[in-house]
This record gives sequence, structure tokens and C-alpha cells, in this order.
Amino acid sequence: MNKLKPISFLHGTMAMLVFAGITAVYAVLQLVHSGPLRAEAFMGCDTYWYERIALEGYPHVGPGEDLGHWVGEDIHQTAWAFFPLYPLLLRSMLALTNWSSAEAMIVLSFLLALAWIPLAYALFHHERNERIAKWAVLAMLLQPFGIYFHLGMSEPLFLVGLLGSFLAVARGSALGLALMGTILVLSRPNGLFLLPGLVLYSLEQEGQGSVREILSHPVHALHKALPLVVPILAFMCYCAYQWSTTGDPLAYLSAQAGWGRRFTHPFSGFFNAGDPATQFDSWYTIILLLLVGLLAKRISLSFCWVMLIVVVMPLFSGSVASMPRFTTVLFPLFLITGEWLSRIRAPVLVLLISFIAQLFWFWAWLEGDLVTC
Repeated sequence: MNKLKPISFLHGTMAMLVFAGITAVYAVLQLVHSGPLRAEAFMGCDTYWYERIALEGYPHVGPGEDLGHWVGEDIHQTAWAFFPLYPLLLRSMLALTNWSSAEAMIVLSFLLALAWIPLAYALFHHERNERIAKWAVLAMLLQPFGIYFHLGMSEPLFLVGLLGSFLAVARGSALGLALMGTILVLSRPNGLFLLPGLVLYSLEQEGQGSVREILSHPVHALHKALPLVVPILAFMCYCAYQWSTTGDPLAYLSAQAGWGRRFTHPFSGFFNAGDPATQFDSWYTIILLLLVGLLAKRISLSFCWVMLIVVVMPLFSGSVASMPRFTTVLFPLFLITGEWLSRIRAPVLVLLISFIAQLFWFWAWLEGDLVTC
């Protein structure tokens, strides 16, 4: 196993200053857009559902009752579509302070950034070197869709679990993997499907990352998967809670129907509505799929698995809505971007252009109906 390189305190501090600076620029844009500064400007879409769960909990639904549907203009949505860990953190923060939900979400985004930024830097440093790690973290922060790291969304928490799990494997920490894997599976639905990628990564650390080697030593692969029993049990406990409260152990899956999501072939979600947001998400997804296909040969099998789950899995839900938000956590893509930035002559200019695009995306967020959440 490769020795894990130390985290640079200086680069971690600089990255946090960049994060804080981005939030400050958002505040200025919000002031220009709609007058006095309001923490509520950082809320929208899913954030209201997280707030409702934090304040009221999940609703009791009788067995067989409707958890969600979308038929024409008849739309019924419930909180069961959302996973519990982020609302639980928000509830805890509200219980400890006198802040509003919006204020608590802003502070929570900073606290989560204090976790995921060092984790990203450490993992990138382990995979490549200090220079590439620096550029890769900046690429994540300044990406065009990076606004979701600053809003009341679960992406930063999910990123903590994802990066932390890979880093725990790199450290050889079974306890860390169990903890971070649990964060992963209780943050978003696709967290459970990312667990096999952690087993692949563990084998890759020993030079056994090929499919042939894995198939020829299945017992060894199962041994590497033992720490993941904890997050799997945590997920099963959440399913048991759903069953006891709704009569459906997969209530989160049934509730997705309220957002027009259902299991279907991967092409039904493209261009299925005429609004600009859906059109943009469809073209973005097509370009992203082409990019992932081109870059797949440059990364390990475990990182390919991450990209497959994050990008391809949502296509089977019948909708490409929110794909820009989903892909903010696509860290293998930013690792490759960091490599590229470390080689070109004007990396700062590229990042500046990317950040300007991010500011346009935040302005579209303030407009309210130009982006799919």
C-alpha cells in the first residue's frame, strides 16, 4: 500500500479562504439582484424539504397510501424522497442555536467545507502529487455548478462520505471506512451503490485492481468488504424505519414518483419537457457522457465505478433533471482536470472563466426558475 502523503495546512487554509470568498461574492450578487441581504436567498428547491424534515420529521403514511405521484398537473410529493442524515444535522444545529433554518444551512455548508476540502486535497495528493492536488481542489471549488456547496443541499455531506471513504481505504483504516461509508449511504440514495467501488479501490492499493484478479480471488475481495457491513446495516436500519412508518421498506424509492422519477430505459429522460432548464440538462448530460467515455481509460476501475454510478445511474430514473448538481461530487473528473491545469500555461485564466460561469449559475438560481435543482 502506498504511504499516504500529509495534508498541507497552508493549502487547506487557502482553499477555505477561497470558499469563504465565493460566499461573499454570492452575497454581493444577491444584494444587486434583490436588495437587502437575506440568508433565505441561499434556500430553494430541496432545501425546503430538508427544512421540513428537520422541523417536523418524516410524515406517517399508512400502508398502501400514496407516497408520491406526478400525472400531468396532478402532483403529490412527500419528504420520504430525501435521505435523513443532512436533515438530522440541520435539526441538531437548530436545537443548539437560535438561528433560522437558512442561517443554519449557511453555517453547515462552512462546517462541511472544513471537512470535504481537506479530504479532497489529501486524496488527490495521495493519487498524484501536491501540485495537482492544489489545482484539482480549486477546480472543484470554482466549477460552473459549484453553487451547491454553499446552499442548503446534501452534496457537501455526501462528498464528505465519498472522499472520506476512499481516503480511509488509502489509510488502511477499517473504522474510518465504516464511519465514512455510513455517512455515504445515509446522505443520498446512490451511496449504497458506490460501496463496490471502495472494495475495488482497496484491491487497487495492493496492485490487484483488474477484473480478472478480482474474480480469481473472491474471498480476498470479500475480506476487504468487511468494514462495509456497518454502512449496509445502517442502510437496512433506515429501511426498517421506513417500513415501520409507511409500510414500505423502500419508501424513498416510491416517493421519487412525485418528481417524475421511475425506473425506465436510460434515454427517456432526455428532452422530455420544453422548458429551458430541461433542455440544458439534457445537452449537458450528453456532453458529460461523451467526456466520461473519453476519460475512462485514464483512471482506475474504482474511479470509473464512481463516474458510472454518479452519471449513468440517474438516467434510469426517467429524468436528467439536476444532473449539474449531481456531478459536483464527481471527484475523478476534477482529479483529471487538476492534472491538466498543472500542465497548461494559464490555469488561473481557465479557473476564472469557470468561476464566472458559476456566478451566472448562481444568478440563474436567484431568478428561481432557470435551473433544475
